[in-house]
Amino acid sequence: MKKLLIISCSILLLISCQQEDKTPLLIGKWEGVSWTVQGKNSGRNATNARFEFKSDNTYTASYGGDNEAGTFRLRFDNKLFTTEGDKIEKSVLLSKITADTIIMDMNRVGDREQLVLVKQR
Repeated sequence: MKKLLIISCSILLLISCQQEDKTPLLIGKWEGVSWTVQGKNSGRNATNARFEFKSDNTYTASYGGDNEAGTFRLRFDNKLFTTEGDKIEKSVLLSKITADTIIMDMNRVGDREQLVLVKQR
């Protein structure tokens, strides 16, 4: 009886701790609509920020003339990790992920930056 209780509790704990995988929401092409630093307009043209996430966990990103491509993974706590080729892995917090909006919370040299992206149709 004690073993059955332990197994039941373990299964319940595993089920309750599972998080919804939001990776499928990322798949598609995204374009920036707003870019702020410390809550104020960054002066950057957000529409030049573009991302594409594919179902094979690869991505491309561009801003102005800078381009990047590699692999990505989304962790249960909405941290997005990207790796470009043999470079070191980078991470960003996705504070919002829906079918049509992503908000990236970034920290660049101690300043909070927020990039809002919308899915292209």
